[in-house]
Amino acid sequence: MQNPKKNDLKTSEKGAENNKQWGEILDPDTDNIFAIGLTRVLTWVRVQVLWQLLVISLAIFVAALIYSFIATFLILILITLL
Repeated sequence: MQNPKKNDLKTSEKGAENNKQWGEILDPDTDNIFAIGLTRVLTWVRVQVLWQLLVISLAIFVAALIYSFIATFLILILITLL
């Protein structure tokens, strides 16, 4: 049979790990500096990727508009020449 004090100790350790406050998580100590830096880098990468997707989407949209006007102009020329 297991020792009940050991089980209580394990349960209290797990509870202590799960009950961290925001101040403890965001505290810039040596354990969390890497996590905060990594979070900042990943946020910067996410912003850069979203910005590039926006620029590419706008470029595709503008190209589609330009080529649709060119296609319309060419079709009008073909119709007038027939």
